[in-house]
Amino acid sequence: MVLIIGVVVLFGVIIIIHHWWRNRNAILTNWPILGMLPTLVYNLPRLHEFITELMTKSGGTFEFKGPLFSGMDFILTCHPLNLQHIYTTKFSNYPKGEEFREVLDPLGDGIINVDSDLWRLQRKMFQLWTRTHHNFDSFVATTLHKKLLNDLIPFLDQAAETRIQVDLQETLQRLITFDNAILFIFGLDLTSYSFKSSKLEYQKAFNEMQHIVFHRHILPKSYWKLQRWLQIGNERKLKLAREKFDEFIYQCISLKREQMSHTINNSDEEANLGMLTIYMKEKEKPYSDEFLRDVAFSFLAAARDTLNVGLCWFFWLLATHPNIETKILEEMKNKLGTNYNNLDYYYKNTEELSKLVYLQATIYETFRLYPSIPFNHRTPTKEDVFPSGDRVKAKQMVLTCAYTTGRMEEVWGKDCLEFKPERWISEQGEFVFVPSHKFPAFHVGPRTCLGKDMALVQMKVMALTMLKNYQFHVVEGHLVCPVVGIVINMKYGLKIMISKRS
Repeated sequence: MVLIIGVVVLFGVIIIIHHWWRNRNAILTNWPILGMLPTLVYNLPRLHEFITELMTKSGGTFEFKGPLFSGMDFILTCHPLNLQHIYTTKFSNYPKGEEFREVLDPLGDGIINVDSDLWRLQRKMFQLWTRTHHNFDSFVATTLHKKLLNDLIPFLDQAAETRIQVDLQETLQRLITFDNAILFIFGLDLTSYSFKSSKLEYQKAFNEMQHIVFHRHILPKSYWKLQRWLQIGNERKLKLAREKFDEFIYQCISLKREQMSHTINNSDEEANLGMLTIYMKEKEKPYSDEFLRDVAFSFLAAARDTLNVGLCWFFWLLATHPNIETKILEEMKNKLGTNYNNLDYYYKNTEELSKLVYLQATIYETFRLYPSIPFNHRTPTKEDVFPSGDRVKAKQMVLTCAYTTGRMEEVWGKDCLEFKPERWISEQGEFVFVPSHKFPAFHVGPRTCLGKDMALVQMKVMALTMLKNYQFHVVEGHLVCPVVGIVINMKYGLKIMISKRS
């Protein structure tokens, strides 16, 4: 018996050594049975850097082989022409698909998760809502500025006076980005209402859902589906987190209906403040609360995360590149002139903010290096060939990597890893347009982020207000690195000290 076991072990060792020898020059070792999963798991803590290295070695496209019978084989690409092909040229061949919907099932029938008619409906409704305001950008800017004055500025003033450490990522999420998203989606000021649980608990449930849904992408489908069926492990946590957050969403829907029922004139600003009012005003075929929940959930995920992620990386990059911060401050003083001390003027006249070319370049450069959503995926309905020459099978998942596209030397030059806003400014001092398939931070093609302009206005408002009043210093020794997840938050937050500008 011992002899048989010894022979089997020896035979196994010989197979592994032989397989390693055959694959020694391969970019990734494709192990028997396990495929390339061991290497992926080993590099998971540094996934963004690992995939960037992999894409560089493979020329921008790579086929990943998962474990036998796991259904984890997929194509990785960051090649700009492939992105244009997938999201624009062959848009109809690359829908979100049923697999996407199943992995992201907490999103329900929200815009992020659907194709065809439901997707077009939600785009149309968003555009209708923006037209209910005479100057939508100014409405966005002044609404956010009011929130800053009431909530964030007093907190930052106190932090500066008492010289306490602040986690800017947690602070922005707690005081601004979550509340701001709820205000634009529902038209509700959270400080004016009481809920069954605390806002912190609801945010924790939302973050838990994001974390678990991301891990669905890197686990064999059979594994997490079995957990879901048995209601154990992460899938049990996901169910509980979803129930908790749904409790919050349905309360918001109920409060909005009540608010609208008490508003006599439906043209009142209060009645039109939330995007969901467009849906709730439909009388002939009223939308169900379940559908309203799905619509709100998707827009909340997009609105909260894009702004929060963008702001944190923006202020960290400025804190670590003081020369760039100085240039922004100089531009503010030179271009805003006599109204430098009256920023409210610019929030009411947002078209004037286009003067701040260097600020806009810095914001775009931030999103180039740290796109809010670093990965996206599609499933082709028919077999296809990419412009790069790589073949993709029907129903084979294609993962696109915005994080890596923003760091491609072929697109951005040898200084692609440097934080350099000047790359967005022409010799004439004008902002340089870069097509979305080379800069996919706000997605590509027909599904380009609806809230892109809204997010950029909010970034400018936050930047102007905070840079004019404060200087941020990253706490010595604090490690800043991206979290591995659906959204590229900072893994350990952003610990800073704040000082007021004179």
